[in-house]
Amino acid sequence: MRGLLLIILFFLLPCRRLFAQATVDIAAEIKAINSNVVGRGGTAVISNRAMNVFMADKTGYAGSSEDVSFFTNYVTFNSTEGIFTVNHNFQIPKGIDEPLKNFFSMGFKANINSIGAAFLDKHFDDELALTLNYKWLQKPRTDIVNTSQQQQMNALRAAIVYTLQTAIDKEIADFTTALDKTQATDIPGESMDSAKALMQQNFYGDLKEKYELLFATQQATLLTKTGNFKNISFGYTSFTATIPIISPTYTVAPVISSPFVQRHSYPLQLMLAHTRLWECNNRGRLFVTLTGSLLLNNSKLSYGLNEIIASSYKAMGGIDTSTLAQKKKAYTGLYETFVTPEVKARIL
Repeated sequence: MRGLLLIILFFLLPCRRLFAQATVDIAAEIKAINSNVVGRGGTAVISNRAMNVFMADKTGYAGSSEDVSFFTNYVTFNSTEGIFTVNHNFQIPKGIDEPLKNFFSMGFKANINSIGAAFLDKHFDDELALTLNYKWLQKPRTDIVNTSQQQQMNALRAAIVYTLQTAIDKEIADFTTALDKTQATDIPGESMDSAKALMQQNFYGDLKEKYELLFATQQATLLTKTGNFKNISFGYTSFTATIPIISPTYTVAPVISSPFVQRHSYPLQLMLAHTRLWECNNRGRLFVTLTGSLLLNNSKLSYGLNEIIASSYKAMGGIDTSTLAQKKKAYTGLYETFVTPEVKARIL
């Protein structure tokens, strides 16, 4: 458990980014993004990054590592199966406003005792697994009722641009004043030029990240608030490999009169899934997912073994009471390993 907590902390600790250029015309970049949206024409109503923020809100139901999440770090818990996951998306944005086309995720999956898991004798006792996931994302498609919706979004988005520009100018002016007031006595042993260069690099890096995110977030909020769209559709294909790190060992005897032996489980799983999402302005949201998977299965996971009750084992003719006394659970039956294919559909 201590190791799992360290893993979680590693993934959830925020990472700060440093930018090579200290002086960046942030307002000009925001205007360029806005001009790109206007220039796309068609049914474009918000920027690509803003659409990512919008979809992050609409797909926030993620219940497992193969579900899409636009957040860099995310945690899921399936209370029925007792499966807890912590995941990290390795996203590398390209350009100043490129749509996400794919990303790779890595994380860990652990079994946690739950009411549902105990009731169902659920599968992966004491399991810790590494999950590797790759997603191919389709670009969201926006349909609008008429051009007036797009015109309204253009006007409201322009208001955001110039409101942010005013805020950026004020922050730069305040920072410049503060920088001019900095004295050599405030940073003993450090070159003033080097110190101010470092301060500028840090300030402009944070400012760029802050206002580009604000621009995207405010656009997404505006689209949700105004409902200036008819339908937004989105889809993604996901491939997931679940690789056991810690998996249970079962105590199994073929029959009551045989001694127990230890059988180790290695439930490797490969999964391919495709999901479609439709967000309708007046009819709500619909998810459809089709999944195919292959599991390195065994007799225990497929409920092909019978659990032994210690109180009646000896009375039934059991000969290995000493081994049974040392184990929490034991089983009788023929233990076999095999590959199980599964196809399932989910509608939300």
